[in-house]
Amino acid sequence: MGIRWHTICRAIILFPAWIVHLVAARDINVAVLPVSSLESRQTNATDLVDPVTMPYCLVSECWHWNAPPPELCPLVIGPCANNSDASDNGGSKCGIHQYERDCYCSLKTGLYCAWSCSWTIWWETEDWYATICPKSTAITMDFSELPKCARGCLDDAAFQYGCLTESSNCFCSHGDLFGCHDKCNSQGEWQQIETWLRNTCNISSATAAQALKDGTFALDTVVNASTNNTKGLSPPPSAPRKPLSWDEDFIIAVLAFTVIAGIGIWGYSCFGRRK
Repeated sequence: MGIRWHTICRAIILFPAWIVHLVAARDINVAVLPVSSLESRQTNATDLVDPVTMPYCLVSECWHWNAPPPELCPLVIGPCANNSDASDNGGSKCGIHQYERDCYCSLKTGLYCAWSCSWTIWWETEDWYATICPKSTAITMDFSELPKCARGCLDDAAFQYGCLTESSNCFCSHGDLFGCHDKCNSQGEWQQIETWLRNTCNISSATAAQALKDGTFALDTVVNASTNNTKGLSPPPSAPRKPLSWDEDFIIAVLAFTVIAGIGIWGYSCFGRRK
């Protein structure tokens, strides 16, 4: 059949996440406050993205207390009141400085700042991004421009690693070709992979070319989508990083549920005999 095993697996795993996504979407909408009289450079609230509304992660670099978020896009003053609730003043409900939605949603790796978070929070963050930017090309990568020798390999490998939605945010933040480029032999095929990497991850030609030699690459810069100016972005701080793969976590969860259910049935049967 034409459907890969991971397509069915993805549907099963992502269904609960979809339910969470609906609840999160409602919460995110509530978090946007009405606009009355805003300062200069302020934009309508629906045209802004507040990174403080992301799923919370202790090691995330996507926003900071007592400081503006990283300047992935030009920062503008949003509808968040300048009080103790604002992250700029130590709060955690909203941020005074926010991103213009068009610019933020055009980024291919705008979630790289959350890459040190756990898989669970990462998937929730991808859900948050899909709600904020439903038409973004970063939500699901297009593998069609890859040569056939690497296309299916990268598709399967990215999913198997944990990039369940196969977003450019996940794949590019991880920065691994999984050896799939070695399945190609001609210079033309390698050129196709290099071009695909540049377009998918918004990296330079030099970085993409080096990735074909090393098999890996790192995102050490981001591009301001509105001006094409390159800005430095330090990698997130070191943190315990996904010690188990997503499928191992899933298997452990299923086994734990089975054991608990078994104990419950055994206890119920014992109680029934005594009666």
